[in-house]
Amino acid sequence: MLGINAIKITSEVLRQVSAIDEFKGLWTGLDKHTTGLHLLGDVADYGAKFEAVLKPLQDRPITPDIVRILHASQMGMKSATDYKSAVVSLSIPNDKDVIGTIHTADAQDVEPLLAKLCGWVNDSLDGEALHPLLVAAVFMSVFLQIAPFEEGNLRVVRFLLILILLKAGYTYAPYVSLTPIMDERGDEFYEALNANQDSLEAGKPDWSAWLGFFLGVLEVQKDTLYARLYGKETELNNLPALSARIMALFKAHQRLQMKEIITLTRGRRATIKLRLTELLEAGYLRRHGQGRGTWYSLV
Repeated sequence: MLGINAIKITSEVLRQVSAIDEFKGLWTGLDKHTTGLHLLGDVADYGAKFEAVLKPLQDRPITPDIVRILHASQMGMKSATDYKSAVVSLSIPNDKDVIGTIHTADAQDVEPLLAKLCGWVNDSLDGEALHPLLVAAVFMSVFLQIAPFEEGNLRVVRFLLILILLKAGYTYAPYVSLTPIMDERGDEFYEALNANQDSLEAGKPDWSAWLGFFLGVLEVQKDTLYARLYGKETELNNLPALSARIMALFKAHQRLQMKEIITLTRGRRATIKLRLTELLEAGYLRRHGQGRGTWYSLV
């Protein structure tokens, strides 16, 4: 089913894995990323919601039951989803239309195949025989080959992919959605997955195209977050000292009033009012309320 012995670690695969791991190290090792996330409210909120759902699962093995429960949550259902009852074709979209369809496993094979895949991914993440990014790549491809549900297979595998990355220490993974990245590369997604599936079915596994696509998506994900974090930090470095101090307050406070900012910075009211106006006009802060009830928050 897996054919992982056929995986070839080329120089390009090494480059991609090293680049992603370098960002992983930056994220976990530098406090300024925490500051950056507080300055990027939409990114922080998106990631926090993802983490709230996945955190209880980080230390638990991935099981078919968990897969069914996560699929149900993604599809808005209250109880664990049943497996498909007939063969379904997996549609691969881009940002406008469906590119093509992939043949998937027979319904009667879903339960044993999914159990085998879950056991393999748990063992592989606990061991050191295969890099976790390659484990994630193999899991996604084989999961889509199985396609255990009648619909929503792409949605749940992306969710499971984030869980696998979190388990492997890629704690930034929830903060940038993979869906638009994959949709924008729909043609490449379909061609790489189709080629991989054909090679597996033929008994001659070829992971090269799929690994190139998969690791390329993860590179775009980390590059997107890197650009947003460092782009915002570069702008902040050019702010007046008092403005930077005001912004730093929002690392510990979700909302602040003028009097609180004056107390915490010990600045003059007139100067703080000027700096707040500049921060509002520059799009760093948002004003809420009127008069004495006015308060500020990050955008």
